[in-house]
Amino acid sequence: MIAVTVLCAASASDARAQDGSLILNEQALFGDIFSGQQLNVVDARQQVTVSHAAMGNRISGGSDGQDIAVENRQSSHGDVTARLDATFEREIAGRITTVTQARSNEGAIAANGAELALDSRQSAYGSTVAQTVYDNAEAHLTGGTQSSTAAYANNMSAGGQNAVLTGQVSQSSSGDTRAESFVAARYVPGTTTLSSDATANSVQLATTGSSAQRIGVTQSSEGWTASESVASAANAWASTTMASAAANRLNASNAGGSQVVSVDQTSTGGLSSRASTFAYDYGDLRAIADGTANQATIGNQDIWVEIDNSQFNSGGVVVEAELTGHIGYDAYVGANATGNSITGYACSDCGGIVNARSTQTNNGNVSATATATIGNQGRAVITGTTATGNSASFYVTKPGG
Repeated sequence: MIAVTVLCAASASDARAQDGSLILNEQALFGDIFSGQQLNVVDARQQVTVSHAAMGNRISGGSDGQDIAVENRQSSHGDVTARLDATFEREIAGRITTVTQARSNEGAIAANGAELALDSRQSAYGSTVAQTVYDNAEAHLTGGTQSSTAAYANNMSAGGQNAVLTGQVSQSSSGDTRAESFVAARYVPGTTTLSSDATANSVQLATTGSSAQRIGVTQSSEGWTASESVASAANAWASTTMASAAANRLNASNAGGSQVVSVDQTSTGGLSSRASTFAYDYGDLRAIADGTANQATIGNQDIWVEIDNSQFNSGGVVVEAELTGHIGYDAYVGANATGNSITGYACSDCGGIVNARSTQTNNGNVSATATATIGNQGRAVITGTTATGNSASFYVTKPGG
């Protein structure tokens, strides 16, 4: 059962709508959403491209040259699942590209040459799962493959060009959020890139040109957040396997005006991120895993940045990267785990100023593990791990620096 109510008005009785538009959106999902793809390919000489998504509630829109106020209320109580099962029987000479996404609550609002007043609340109670499986270990993927799998319980994107972004974004999630990728093949002489990203609460704010931001973001995650990518091949020439996970993630970028952002992130559920790759013969083999409970990046390519940050994590963060090879050339393994992370910056060429008040509390265990096993011979093996409870970085930099 899906209940959707969308109201649009521009009433003189509402001060916010006198000089622009007012959008009132209320969406509630109580049933389960499933998007499935079953792909069976015996032989293909050109590209194979698959893209699909499962979404519970979605709102999108914007304004060009006229102020707009948006009140958004989205709640998802059911499970949202997207799954791709692919079987490649013989040889795929063209490049394989697959994209699998699951999003319980999705919002995308833009304003160009106008003010966007945003009041958004998203709540996810069910699980959000995205899965990709290549299930034939005898396949010859001579054109290489690029596979992307992503799961987001709540996601909000807002901004625009020459825009003033104001208001409040609130997100809460209590169900599991999982992204999983499993790719098996025998012979892959083309480039292979396998990535999985799981984020319970995600906010992207981007304003360009003569713009400004004055906004508050509140995110709370109680469920389990997990990302896993596994790749195996008898012969892989250039293969990169990546996994990333975040309970709460904020990326806010601005150009051309002041940026004032308040952040309140709380993570009480656990988080794991695991990247694993195997190849008997290999050229360039990589496994990279990253996991952060609370993550915020706030940057302005102009003078003024003001940040009020509060981050609390009591869930565990476990990040693992594993690589196994027999005979090859270069092997890279990296694992990075963080409880709380905040980064803020302004433009140094503009005489930028960063004013920040930041509180970070990490009560959960944080671990990062990298394992590399070369059975016979290799040219280079490079490994690295970083485990950090709280990380804060504030600086001024040149545009693009």
